Amino acid sequence: MIVVGAGPGGSVAAKVAAESGLKTVFFERGRKPGEKNSSGCGLGPRMWREFPEMMKKLTPEVAPSLRKAACVVNHYLNKDMEEIAIEMYYPTESVTYEPAKSFITMNCYRSEFDPWIAGIAVEAGAELRTSVLIKDLVKDDKGKVIGVQTEKGEKVYGKVIIGADGVISTVAIKSGLNPRWRPDQITLVPQYDFSADRKKIDQMYGPDGLLADAADGIWYGTNFPAAYQVIFGDGFHIGLGSWMGQWTANPISFLNKLVSCKPFQRMIKAIDAKPREVQTHLLPWTQEPVRTYTDNVMLIGDAGGFPCPLEAEGVFPAMETGKLAAETAIKCIADGDTSKQALKLYEEKWKKASVGIEFQAGESMQTLWRHLMFSTQSEENSMEWFIPLWHELRGGFYDWSEPHIVRLRQIIKKAQEYLPQAMTFFSKYMMPVLTDAMGDQISLMPQLMKLMEGMRPRPKKK
Repeated sequence: MIVVGAGPGGSVAAKVAAESGLKTVFFERGRKPGEKNSSGCGLGPRMWREFPEMMKKLTPEVAPSLRKAACVVNHYLNKDMEEIAIEMYYPTESVTYEPAKSFITMNCYRSEFDPWIAGIAVEAGAELRTSVLIKDLVKDDKGKVIGVQTEKGEKVYGKVIIGADGVISTVAIKSGLNPRWRPDQITLVPQYDFSADRKKIDQMYGPDGLLADAADGIWYGTNFPAAYQVIFGDGFHIGLGSWMGQWTANPISFLNKLVSCKPFQRMIKAIDAKPREVQTHLLPWTQEPVRTYTDNVMLIGDAGGFPCPLEAEGVFPAMETGKLAAETAIKCIADGDTSKQALKLYEEKWKKASVGIEFQAGESMQTLWRHLMFSTQSEENSMEWFIPLWHELRGGFYDWSEPHIVRLRQIIKKAQEYLPQAMTFFSKYMMPVLTDAMGDQISLMPQLMKLMEGMRPRPKKK
């Protein structure tokens, strides 16, 4: 089995295949896995559930940048780039398993994570070849893929080829599975990476810090698409992105608006942060994956368009699809049939798995996100009404300027200014998500009618 790419997905595929006894080689175009990756990542609890034996070995000794994010911090900026609200959220009571009850993500740099996980594949018996760029696929006289060709012309043959080579996937292009991304399927993501003082990071984000155990942050505003901030052991990165067809200005100009505003600069000063690197990368962000298999070929991770349709997180989907593709390859090679018909098993597997369930509401979730948190580059800027409405509803009770009943009336009156837009948005974009989530279990309309009935004014007391 040949795996093109030694990121998390490719390494998991190589590990699973090698453990089964398959002769496995995986290629990395960098001098080592993780060398070319953009900054760091947030690793979700599902990795510890799906890969428990492997993930329990991920420690600060392996990844010095590792930092737990027990909660997420939301920052809300108004049109003048002033911070009007901060919220902190820990895992809720409906979470069903550990360690998801204990943290949101574990954060570390890919330059540490990728070589660690590739090393596990090598220990399992896979051969890692670095500094090798796969430029083409080798095909037989019937046009079926039977191997890969390096940029130096070397041909390597295999019964199954797994494309784990990222967003610009040679395997996807040359196999015909995905010759080209549409503008609404791919995003451009600029980000800045900062170094920072470890002690000051702990004072701010450590267990006893000002924002206790927070290592993830989301910045919302009316002047830029939602931005993510991930805190590591000795620094953080801040980035934002949107679909290629949606930008109205240079993408990095939106990031500069955020980084230069006073609230962000205060945070930078508090932890003594200094710019370390400027990064820009492409990321698939699709409503459903592309075609993921053909004769002798399967696509995993970014190559197949598997990042989450809501927030485009891609490491776990890459690892899960890598595992499923390797399991499929093991069976099909043992059966002596690696045709397209046989490899359909891979699609059946991923559709039933966590990554496939994620895409059951891919269209409605992405449409909602596109028209809310990422609407700031279009004429329809929903954040212009969402942020003040959210602030009014959440924060209006926390002042003593009037009797509470008077404040409530003021809040309701102010909220009514935004209700026409909010109700239109709810019916157009929220209802499809709720309908997908509920399925056939319940009809929302009777419940909404009951709610509206309950909101009728009560008779005044005499």
